Amino acid sequence: MKYKVGKPNYKSSFIYSALIIAWAVFLIIYSPFSGMNICGFMLIFLIIFIFLPSMAFCKNIWEVDEHYLKYTFYDSVVEKSRAFFHSLFTRNIDYQMKIKLDKIMCIQVTYEAVPMLFYGTNGYNVIFKVLMKDGSSFSFQPIVTRKRKEVIDAIEFLKEKGIIFKDRYHILDQLDKKEPLAYYLEKIAGDRK
Repeated sequence: MKYKVGKPNYKSSFIYSALIIAWAVFLIIYSPFSGMNICGFMLIFLIIFIFLPSMAFCKNIWEVDEHYLKYTFYDSVVEKSRAFFHSLFTRNIDYQMKIKLDKIMCIQVTYEAVPMLFYGTNGYNVIFKVLMKDGSSFSFQPIVTRKRKEVIDAIEFLKEKGIIFKDRYHILDQLDKKEPLAYYLEKIAGDRK
């Protein structure tokens, strides 16, 4: 059994890309201006190498199976594009971090403030801090998609495998509620001040 959070969404990204490519081909064929031909070719290039991989892949992907917790993070469009084409041809995702479940001591659930577009405003990300039995640790964002059920199922599977979650802010209890998690995190941050 394995659970993957942030699964690549190939089908919808191909559909959207095909529609935009059709529009670009329409520009190339029916435009009397040669400048529009160049614009159409550039649009097709951008769609295939930037837009398509960005739509198909989440920034973070993590997976848990019987023995490992695997995680990967794509920092740039180039990395995301490379991973997209690699997974497209091999049907396999290369994870940057692979941790044996029996080496994990516990997972602390916390959050961090993230500066947003406008001055003085913050958004909040949920963070899993994985503490290892050897004293090392690493952190990642577990909620990478709007599909909270994927996250809840993966967390329940980790709990079944004996992984202890330390959640002093009760963030995990809020995952299956209809209220946006950002409201709850903002309330916690306001109470701490």
